[in-house]
Amino acid sequence: MSGGGSSLFSGFRVLGLYSNHVPHALRYHKKHREFYLVTAVGKCFHAYNVNRLGIVAISNSLSDDITCVTADRMLVFTAAGRLISAFARNKEVVMRYHGHKQEVHLLLPLGDQLISADSDIYLRLQFDLNTFEVSAMMHPSTYLNKVLLGSSQGALQLWNIKTSKLLFTFPGWSSGVTVLQQSPAVDVVGIGTAAGRIIIHNIRMDETLMSFTQDWGPVNSLAFRTDGPPIVASGSPQGHIAFWDLERRQLVTQQRHAHSTAVAGATFLHGEPLLVTNGADNAIKVWIFDQEGGGARLLRSRQGHSAPPTTIHHHGSDGKNILSAGQDGTLQSFSIVHERFNKNLGHGEFVPSKKKKGLLYEELRLPSITAFSSADARQSDWDGIVACHRGRPAATTWNYQRCTMGIHHLQPPSPCRDAIAVDITSCGNFVVIGSSTGRLDVYNLQSGQHRGCYGDDDKAHSGSVRGVATDTLNQLTTSVGSDWLLKFWRFKTRKQEEQLELNAAPASLMLHRDSGMLALALDDFTLLVVDIETRRVVRKFAGHHGNINDMVGSDLRGGRRCI
Repeated sequence: MSGGGSSLFSGFRVLGLYSNHVPHALRYHKKHREFYLVTAVGKCFHAYNVNRLGIVAISNSLSDDITCVTADRMLVFTAAGRLISAFARNKEVVMRYHGHKQEVHLLLPLGDQLISADSDIYLRLQFDLNTFEVSAMMHPSTYLNKVLLGSSQGALQLWNIKTSKLLFTFPGWSSGVTVLQQSPAVDVVGIGTAAGRIIIHNIRMDETLMSFTQDWGPVNSLAFRTDGPPIVASGSPQGHIAFWDLERRQLVTQQRHAHSTAVAGATFLHGEPLLVTNGADNAIKVWIFDQEGGGARLLRSRQGHSAPPTTIHHHGSDGKNILSAGQDGTLQSFSIVHERFNKNLGHGEFVPSKKKKGLLYEELRLPSITAFSSADARQSDWDGIVACHRGRPAATTWNYQRCTMGIHHLQPPSPCRDAIAVDITSCGNFVVIGSSTGRLDVYNLQSGQHRGCYGDDDKAHSGSVRGVATDTLNQLTTSVGSDWLLKFWRFKTRKQEEQLELNAAPASLMLHRDSGMLALALDDFTLLVVDIETRRVVRKFAGHHGNINDMVGSDLRGGRRCI
């Protein structure tokens, strides 16, 4: 215990965090001859090589969350609140810029200068927010010392930043400007609006060359291909991407559900048929255009949970991998050694074969996972993960090595509402599943067959089963229910041996198999430790003022401990 408190909960590293709603920045390293991607993740940013999407650097943390990120060939610039920071070597802050009185939301490196904008000032010239609120900006190619500004009212202005003079005002298209992007052609700019229009405009002649309209709301991002085909990509708040042919002036193809949230940023790599996108769904994706008809396919990605994780457990005996289920409905594995070992087991489906019958993807998705158990003893032979889903009576199996949902849906023989507790035996051959109706069923994992149930009249508890655990030798099964009872069962015969009446309803249990200690979290916020050999309460811990969400046990020298 140090003077600043316990170091037990000190942060070491973050797992599974790749991106948020802030658009990414792309930079090219001439010496390495490689593109690097920079994404904001809270108070710091990550740098990845696009070639493998391997992380190469994590910046030092700032005092506030990053709201904007950009980069030039030497430095990475970030805005956090009113402060702008310049990072060297993707890590260290080498310069800070002060002076903004409002939160900075736009950054643009221009030669040896950096242009920043907030909702109040620009170049120390006051704008009337009712007539021109800066919403986007870009440097037109070959336009020396010039910056094009877009406004949320729809008008555009071309400024000379050296003389601080307004050169020209474009009246706009009766809709707020959301994005500005230079096209491969000099003088031609892509403009995205809040009404979903994509305008290709010649700013020297003040002439609109063409326009498109996407059906998915405002244009979040624009990107032009530079490797030959005249294609512009537009991102939407629904996570879809549209690809437009500038020669034929029509829609070429769509990439629906590219992200589960809005497309925060999209950038084509210069001279390559590769598109990099990021979104608030905590995903970075690289798309390659090698399909017939001009379509794209996913080449590589880095993706974590797009919603908060709800249940995590270590998988395997070495402690190097963590299985995590989240509110987004996915099951994922994160390695504490290196991100290249991370796995995404995907989202559960009702009946995958029905995809061919025209059902929508959303209609096939299973609800989020509420509880799961895993064992690596036989994972090379059959599925080694079993998960319970919200509101579903059947549990699903998952295969860790193939990174897919398994072949079995473990359905109880008689109707019940939903499965809420699960535990796989240490040998990996059986799984015990508890339901909200008090059932406690045993299944064979290899065949998926039902092997019996505990209790009289097929009921182990008079209320819902809150937790279940099996010992190391498959001799004993313990279960707790909302009937305030802890019960001990013979695993093979499924006969009850003993029960303990508790002082409150249990919320969950955790058995540390090596020590034989069973931890019970109760609804009165107390924690009980039961020795499964003597079947007596050996410790009681109090002091929590809220629900106990999870527990973990460990063996310490000099005795057995359970936390």
